[in-house]
Amino acid sequence: MRILVRTADAADNAAMPPAQTAEPFVVKRRSLGTTRTTLYLGSLLFGLMVLFTLLCVVVQLIRGEPIREPLEAVWLSWGGMPLIFAVGLPVLLLVGLVTTAEERHEGDQDDVLLSINETGVYLGGEQPRTIPWSDVHGICRIERHEVNSEGEDAWHPYLVVLRYDGDALPRSSKAWGPSKQWPGTVEILGRPLPYDDLVAAVARYAPHVQVTDRGRVTD
Repeated sequence: MRILVRTADAADNAAMPPAQTAEPFVVKRRSLGTTRTTLYLGSLLFGLMVLFTLLCVVVQLIRGEPIREPLEAVWLSWGGMPLIFAVGLPVLLLVGLVTTAEERHEGDQDDVLLSINETGVYLGGEQPRTIPWSDVHGICRIERHEVNSEGEDAWHPYLVVLRYDGDALPRSSKAWGPSKQWPGTVEILGRPLPYDDLVAAVARYAPHVQVTDRGRVTD
């Protein structure tokens, strides 16, 4: 008969808690552009419409007057557009509810603008990609000169993952590496990512990677 003897090392290992992995640094889309926010606003609007209708009915009943005239004055004005909107809004809310449930099931990956973890840097958007730390030679913030549709000049901030060392960067900043507009600057009522938060996140997962602000660049 064999007897298993529990050694002191085994006891210490059993008492040690499992290694905990640090939570990734994630920047999500927080604006009116998210499906969830639109769903909340739509639900609020629909609730106000129902409340307004009930209020009109109660007021007319208290006065002892017909309820048809004020309701028609409100819902059939502008060619009946308020009524059409009120009828179609529940359908839109149902579609938004289904979409929100799918996003929650998928981990809201579509709303992730930037993620930094032990693996590397994830850039979300229309063409999401993950750059491993082995390919990252730096991360920088720059401002690019652009002309909008109205012909006005503007400078827009970008986040660039450098794939070259600082002394070997190509002439054009668009060739430095994957880039995207600075998180939070494009979305309606979005909150731009604080530069210091980015520096702290990179220092936590990749202390060897330098984060710089190169200001305005001319390509």
